[in-house]
Amino acid sequence: MLNVIKIKCKFCNEVKDASEFYKMKSALGWGKRCKPCYADNQREKNYGITPEEYNKMLEEQGGTCANKACSYGKDDDHKWHGSLSVDHCHETGVVRGLLCQWCNTAEGYLKSSPEIAQGLIDYMKKHKLKTNERS
Repeated sequence: MLNVIKIKCKFCNEVKDASEFYKMKSALGWGKRCKPCYADNQREKNYGITPEEYNKMLEEQGGTCANKACSYGKDDDHKWHGSLSVDHCHETGVVRGLLCQWCNTAEGYLKSSPEIAQGLIDYMKKHKLKTNERS
């Protein structure tokens, strides 16, 4: 017989498999919130958006990354990344949209600078042209 651990989430009150909870240093060894409730709590705590606001943004974006050139939600390439990240201005805290992990990370590395992004685009186009000339 399999020994499946079931835990009741203290927030949504649903009983779920232990795999639906993060492991924590606690008497039980598991967090008291299931992963979706934990994510909802973190979004509200860090960005001031409720689960309803997150879901509304997600719906308005068509369930995809706010970067229109990104294929998140349209192919299998992004499946392992989970939910979309809350993109926000680090200076003001204003939430701008929801980005996939790849786009959110790239935006951060580009320091939220359209000039740096454009410079990189120009660089890639220049070298793509040179690469295509060699083919």
